[in-house]
Amino acid sequence: MRARRAGKPPFDEKVLTGVTPAFTAAQVQELLREHWGLAARSVSPLDSERDQNFKVDGDAGRYVLKIANSAEAPALTNLQTRAIRHVAATDAEVPVQRIVPTRTGSDSAFADGSTIRLLTWLNGIPLHLTPGGSAQRQSVAAGHARLVRALREFTSDSPPPVLQWDVKHAAKLRDGLDAVPQDLRESVEAALERFVRHAAPKLAGMPHQYVHNDMQPHNVVVDAQNTDRLSGILDFGDMVCTPVACDLGVACAYHVLPGSHPLQTVADYVAAFDAVRPLSDVELETLPALIMARQITTIVITSRRALTHPENAPYILRNRPIIKSGLEQLLPMSQDQAVEYLRSICR
Repeated sequence: MRARRAGKPPFDEKVLTGVTPAFTAAQVQELLREHWGLAARSVSPLDSERDQNFKVDGDAGRYVLKIANSAEAPALTNLQTRAIRHVAATDAEVPVQRIVPTRTGSDSAFADGSTIRLLTWLNGIPLHLTPGGSAQRQSVAAGHARLVRALREFTSDSPPPVLQWDVKHAAKLRDGLDAVPQDLRESVEAALERFVRHAAPKLAGMPHQYVHNDMQPHNVVVDAQNTDRLSGILDFGDMVCTPVACDLGVACAYHVLPGSHPLQTVADYVAAFDAVRPLSDVELETLPALIMARQITTIVITSRRALTHPENAPYILRNRPIIKSGLEQLLPMSQDQAVEYLRSICR
């Protein structure tokens, strides 16, 4: 059976299609010695979509070594590093990793075309491995809102990255629909029309800033002793400058769970976020369409990448079940019904 074509990508995908770094454990240990003066007792690989990451155990503690895809410009990696440092300096209570400088005081090293950084390890349990609950959603949402607030004044002299994962560009997903499985195509197209009608025309006039843009369960860590407490926010690799409502929509897309109302669990998140970083009326009005925009962005991009990278398909499609279920739960609601419900929670 001939595989379906993945379709024409809506963006330049050099970072996503570049060759993933392939450093061995021995090479990683040598990099740690050379650039950080760190003797690692052990290094073990961590999952990644396009980069190479290692858990590092040394006498001084535990770290994460991140080796960027060689197709990622050093300026983009540096932008992420600067954002992490800015958050730590602006609000030290926001649980982000810290950059570990090299022996020469640099934020990164360079080897075989890749930018390499060492970051502190954040203890805890990944969110997707916990049972969840209202208190947990509220804790994560409050921490997310503090992160947004901490990044409010963050700026860059370089043009902001343009990523296909930024849901403000969701209309361009039309170019990738031929990669979507037939059983999802109708739902994706319906959600896309809602984005075009109810969100896209309003985005230009909404507050923009740099945001994390990937607050999904694999990038959030909670306290092992109290899983209702946020203990870490990971991976700034998809950071963009976009409306804050888009960033909130990304997070909420992973919290659409069965309940007495299709948006009941989302409302936990939105209300806690709004309490820290208040949402305007227009941000609240566009949120239902932006949540679905993230859901279909995930479906379209991962469908294409699973076709072109079948060896990594299980990792690429890891969020498909929760995203598919959430989209099917939201689509029967009208725009007015969804907005009225969120207003009743936040206003």
